[in-house]
Amino acid sequence: MKKFTLLLFAAMLLSSLNTSAQPHRYLDPVFTDVTKTTGVVYGANYTVLTISITGHTSKENLAMDIYEPVGDTETARPLILYCHTGNFLPWLNPATGLSINQACGGTRFDPAAVEMCTRLAKMGYVVASIDYRLGWRPDLLDELQRRFTLINGAYRGVQDVRTCIRFFRKNVAESGNTYRIDPNRIVVFGQGTGGYLSLNTAALDKYSEILTTSEPGKFLLNGVPMIIEAYNGDPYGIQANIGVVDALYAGATGFPVGDTLYVPNHVGYSSDFNLAVNLGGALGDKAWLDANTPPILSYHVPDDPYAPCGEGVVIVPGVNFPVVNVSGSCSVQPIQDMLGNNNVFALGGALTDPLSVFARTINGNREGFFPFMRPANDSSPWEWNTFVPNTQLPNGTIVALSCSTNDATAKTNIDTIMTYYAPRACRALGLDCPGVSTKTEELFDAGDILSVQPNPAKTEVWFSTDAEHPIQAIEVYDMSGRMVRHVRNIENSTYTLRRDGLVNGMYVAKLYFEKGIVAKRIIFE
Repeated sequence: MKKFTLLLFAAMLLSSLNTSAQPHRYLDPVFTDVTKTTGVVYGANYTVLTISITGHTSKENLAMDIYEPVGDTETARPLILYCHTGNFLPWLNPATGLSINQACGGTRFDPAAVEMCTRLAKMGYVVASIDYRLGWRPDLLDELQRRFTLINGAYRGVQDVRTCIRFFRKNVAESGNTYRIDPNRIVVFGQGTGGYLSLNTAALDKYSEILTTSEPGKFLLNGVPMIIEAYNGDPYGIQANIGVVDALYAGATGFPVGDTLYVPNHVGYSSDFNLAVNLGGALGDKAWLDANTPPILSYHVPDDPYAPCGEGVVIVPGVNFPVVNVSGSCSVQPIQDMLGNNNVFALGGALTDPLSVFARTINGNREGFFPFMRPANDSSPWEWNTFVPNTQLPNGTIVALSCSTNDATAKTNIDTIMTYYAPRACRALGLDCPGVSTKTEELFDAGDILSVQPNPAKTEVWFSTDAEHPIQAIEVYDMSGRMVRHVRNIENSTYTLRRDGLVNGMYVAKLYFEKGIVAKRIIFE
């Protein structure tokens, strides 16, 4: 009864939203058709999947499908990297028809992934649905061995996500911006296992964090770190001096002596992004969250038995083996709020649309978390598959997984995801979204409280206000209206804006205060 009531309530909310306002880009599906370019290679790296077949790692291409709205004339569109689910394992074994990952999907072709990428593209985004390296050993009887193989798998995925971000920035700089993206507005959006990637890519920004976890020794195996930069590379995937596996590391980990685990891709370009979106994933360790973490928007079923919403143990589906303690959405979001990383969602005032108001009644009055109140056996209510359970495959094998084929219910839940995502993405990315974006807020007269020195400047500009008016955030725009800098969580009466590569010319700096916004022209020469 509760499930029916919540679905009905969500449908009523969406109906009221759709009939009360004109559609706007980034808030609504303003495009009718989407084009998809399939199999675009964004990098290449070494996979461990071939060890069980050939005895060694091998290099594989990393591919993606790129969704774009048909008829769009914008030349600088925000980019979303979409990471599919799948437990870091391949889906069906084509020879046997059995599910390797004990899930009902696990590819960029999954119906839910295609549906969400298509919807986001219709809203005006460019969406890259990416593959990432797979492979770990959930079947191992030793819990530490399982943990070792999983953290390695997740680490490779984090490197691949950042590789893809750099691919697009390199394309902008060297290949004429083929996909017409804005390299200063990038989102990493993860579904299920992809949510693990969006969270960990957002939070794991230096290797030392692997060794400084909230649970001492969490990622040590027989006293040896489960991740070692000399073999696995750094979390960004740009470290060049990587050696092959030696006897010492092979003895501790089981990787073959002489094998390569990693090579860098697209070095020299930034891996930064502006917003992480997590559907049912978890973070390797809450200690990785700090002031450098971008805003995080999360969706989770609080009773998820596999990926805990709070602090808990990841459970391998099927065999029900415990793997490692992690921090899910119910733990991550309060920490993000405490650090001030999610303040941008409320910049300009709390969102007052019906879904936001409803969400605050069930999420602890937060602006960046939507809990799907579902029973534990419905932990991914946005997913479905197109085959009927017990279907016979062409090779004669019977697919026995009990997978949801209810696309109507899943799409209703995706309606909720998109409606909750849209206004928060507008704020996090600094997009012009009527009625939502802080760009539409009225400016206030700062009078004598704001000093801007020097102006013109050669290397940096110093903003200073009185103590009663701390600066909350700063956005910098060039004369074409493109945002070239976005600084969050300042909360100080002084801020030094460094040039850091900005070309000569005039810019508009928008400073956010509790009372409103001040716009100042600045010049770098």
